[in-house]
Amino acid sequence: MGVSPRRKAKSQRARGGRAAERARAATHAALRDSGRKLLAERGLHAVTSHAIASAAGVAAGTFYLHFRDKEALFRELVFEAVAVLEQRLETHVRPLRERPADAARVRAEVMLGFAEDHGELVALLFGRAAEAAGVAADALDRLAAHLEANLCAPDTAKSTLHPTVAAQAIVGMWTRVVTWWAESPGRAPRDAVLQTLVDLQLSGIRGGPK
Repeated sequence: MGVSPRRKAKSQRARGGRAAERARAATHAALRDSGRKLLAERGLHAVTSHAIASAAGVAAGTFYLHFRDKEALFRELVFEAVAVLEQRLETHVRPLRERPADAARVRAEVMLGFAEDHGELVALLFGRAAEAAGVAADALDRLAAHLEANLCAPDTAKSTLHPTVAAQAIVGMWTRVVTWWAESPGRAPRDAVLQTLVDLQLSGIRGGPK
């Protein structure tokens, strides 16, 4: 018994819908890739949505079917990277919550590794020519919230530090030091940067040097 015309038409529409979805996803990915490259080369202010679309090989109007503006594309790239950083922290640092010294070292290692992997993005967000203060502030708030949730291990509960304030302070320190170092790694040996971040973080968590 053959397939009914109605079922056949439904199957064709489903295949067409999947093909359209794949094409849209491919276009979105191409815009992200071209945006990431152009933003790294020129900075947020110097790049236009038309340039991003052209580099992706699509019409200028197609850009706006995927992103409200270039800042929206930039925000998507930033928070995708932040999610990667959070996952690394969750995987490598969270199991060490009750071992502050080990957690501080691994946390600093994760932050330096992230800056090395995403140097252009870090510079755009937090460097001297930072061009997206609102996105940067949102990213910092999200990282601080993640850190605060992991500053409540039993030994830190006795500290006089306020967890929210401590998280903001540590994230601010990370951002400044890691960005400064990533802009020119020759400024200080990597091991020295790592150890200094660990020592400063531990002295803060413990409520000051003993």
